[in-house]
Order: sequence, then structure tokens, then C-alpha cells
Amino acid sequence: MKIYSVKEFGTVADGITLCSEAVQKTVDYCHANGGGIVRFEGGRYVLSTVFLKSNVTIEIPEGTELLGAESYYDYAQEEKIDYPIYQDSSHTYFHPSMFVGIGCENIKITGGGKIDMRSVWDEDGVRGEAIKHRGAKCIALKECKNIEISNLAIVSVTDLAVYFAGCENVDIYNLKLKVYIDGISPDNSKNVRIHDCDVETGDDGIVFKSSYTLNRLDICKDIHVWDCKIKSRCNALKFGTETNGGFENILIENIEIKDTRITGISIESVDGAIVDGVKIRNVKMQNVNAPIFVHVGKRMRGPAGRTIGKIKNITLENITASGPYEEYEIMPWNYFSYKANDTRQNPKVFGIAESFDGTKETDNWQMTSNICGLKESPLENITLRNVHLKLEGGVKTYNRNVPEEAQDYPEVYVYGRVLPAKGSYFRHIDGLTFENVTVETYREDSREGFVFDDVRRNA
Repeated sequence: MKIYSVKEFGTVADGITLCSEAVQKTVDYCHANGGGIVRFEGGRYVLSTVFLKSNVTIEIPEGTELLGAESYYDYAQEEKIDYPIYQDSSHTYFHPSMFVGIGCENIKITGGGKIDMRSVWDEDGVRGEAIKHRGAKCIALKECKNIEISNLAIVSVTDLAVYFAGCENVDIYNLKLKVYIDGISPDNSKNVRIHDCDVETGDDGIVFKSSYTLNRLDICKDIHVWDCKIKSRCNALKFGTETNGGFENILIENIEIKDTRITGISIESVDGAIVDGVKIRNVKMQNVNAPIFVHVGKRMRGPAGRTIGKIKNITLENITASGPYEEYEIMPWNYFSYKANDTRQNPKVFGIAESFDGTKETDNWQMTSNICGLKESPLENITLRNVHLKLEGGVKTYNRNVPEEAQDYPEVYVYGRVLPAKGSYFRHIDGLTFENVTVETYREDSREGFVFDDVRRNA
């Protein structure tokens, strides 16, 4: 492949001069001449927005650093959307990013170097209250095919770090992320492989979406994630909350999760999505508040008339989890915690647990895993096999009556912060396979290990 050096088009690798225009000229010229490699050759380059083109590889060699422009106003303005918007702004707009691809094919961003977005926040709130104070994405791709993103360190991103919607045939590997919002986010994408990544985030780690950003219902399908390490202030592995279309045929295996503030594995359908065929196996968790959350809800953010979603054919096997008992460093997750240098987390004082009757449980506490459908949409064919939980415990009093309908934001504490099970609470399941599942606690706990409400167990 022919190589085009960005220096030949006028870039200055001094860490000061904004080079986006020169880099864009390089990309355009490479594309117009049949494609090839656009190479950054050593030094520190300051970029705002660069629009990718088909058949162009962006090469950032080891020892080279791309720096995000320090003003949000330097990035491309948000594109005009002429159809209804049902998802939040981060999943709607692609242009305010360092690298943007729309309808491209055969693109790569690779090389062994580093991208530092330098914590550029929308300090003036120009994006509106719904997404106030988020900044620019690093990589945002829409309806692209044949993509490789590999061998890079990406840090200090203040919106979704690697986000791709409606894309096909995507390979993401050997990324080291330390970012403020979501890490790697496939949205309605197909044939996706994510592996050998080290992800640390202020929001969710590797998070699967199914939004209306393409102005149509679609699904995430045929995805394989393996050999990744995740540390998250929120949820390490998550389906949602954007859950309009669906998820199908997803395998996640050989994952290490540490120092995660809310949930290790979170599978949700709250906007009508069908989640069918998810297998998660060989997962080790340490310092995780709640290991597992599976939830059908009725937020129904989308066009009127949608039916409630469904979660079925889920297998969780060979999973070990130890609860939080040590303080650890954690990424800030928004503008305000960043400014406050909020980087420490004591999981024992995550918050004050509130029971169902409104009383406070002030003892140290651990959020209980819960796997719950709805009466009108029970979970179907759920398998837990070889799951071993070692949790904080220490609960002395609790209320047995769990609210039927959860109206709050869908997180593991949506039914209350002290559930009647110390291991996991199960409700509204048509077909539960429960094999070799155990729980123990570091401190004495008065609750049952597992509680089953309206659950049909498989023989």
C-alpha cells in the first residue's frame, strides 16, 4: 500500500499547532488516489475533527502521540438530524469527534501510538442540558464496513471513546483505554470481534447498544468478545440502556473485571429490545459491588406503540466474583467529578442502603445481584452454571417485599439496595437452570443465599 506522510501536507508535530486541516488534505488525497496509508511520523500532533474515507488506513506509530484540541468549539459541529431522536445526544451525533467515518469501507486506525483527547469538556453546555458538559468522542463510525481499530492507547476521552453504529465486520483489539465515559460501544452492529483490550472507564466499559440513531430498528448481532480486562466506575459489561432493537448471538468469554462500582455483568431490555442468545463464560471479578444484573423494564424510550421487550436464552457459566472490601482508585465519570478530582472509591460506603419501606440500613452493605423479568414479560431459559460469589454481607435486617415494578433508572439497585437474598434475587422466570451456584459472605448475613419469586426451575 502506498504511504502518504501527513508532514508532506503541512502538519507540524510540535504539540501546539492544530493540524486537522492538513491531515484532512492527506486523507482526501490518499482516498482520491486509490487508498493507502496516512502515516503520522513521530512527534505530537494536535487534531480536532478528521473525516475518514474508504480504503484509507490511519497509522499512528509507536512513539507518536495525537492530542485532542483543547476547546470543544474546535471540533466539527453536530450534524443536522431531520428525524425523531429517541436516544441521548452521545448516541445521536457523530461529528464532534477526532475521527469520524460515515458510510466508509475498508478503514483502519492502528500503529502502536497514543491518542490523548486531553479532557476537553463542553464547559459552556452548548450541547444542551441532556448531555451538558460532555465533550468530544475519539472515534465515531456510522454505517461503515470492514473496520480495524487496533494497537493504540486512548486516554482522557470525555464522551464515548470508540463508538460505532450500524457497522459490519469490525475488529477491535489491543486497545488500552483510560477514559471518562463509555469505552467500546457497538450499536446495532454486526460481525464484531473485540479482544485483548484493557479498558478502564468512568462510565460503562464494553457496552452494547441498540438505539434509534439510524432512524430505524436494528440489532446487535454476531459479536464475540474475549480476553479483555475491564475496570469501570459503573458497569463493566453492559447491554443498554439504549435497548430499542435487540441483541442476538453474542459470546463473551475469558474476561477479568476489577474495581467496578456498580455491576460486573448487566443485561437489560428497557425500550422494547429482544435479547436472544447471549453466552457469557469464564469471567473473574474482584472488588465488584454487584456481580450480575438481568432486567426487563418499561422505560420504552422510542416511538409510541412499542411492546415490552424480552430477554431469553441467556447462559452465565464459570463465573467467580469477590465483593468489594478494599478502597481503590476509580476514574471520574463526568465534568463535575473530574473537576473535584473524585478518583477514590470506598465500596463499603458506596451509599446508604435504603430498604423497601424507606428505612435506612447504615451497616456496611453489598448490592445483591438480581435477575428479574416482569409478570407480562418473564425471562425465558436462563442458565447459571458454576457461579461462585464471595460477597461482603453484614446485613442484619431487611424487608422481604420487593416492589413489583421498577420505574427508576435501570441499574442493579432499581428494586432497592437491600434485597432479601445475599447472593442473588430471582423473579418472573420461565425456565431457570441453576447448577453449582454458591454464595458466601465475609461477614455474617441474616438473609437467604438465593430467593426465587415466581420462578419455574428446569429439572
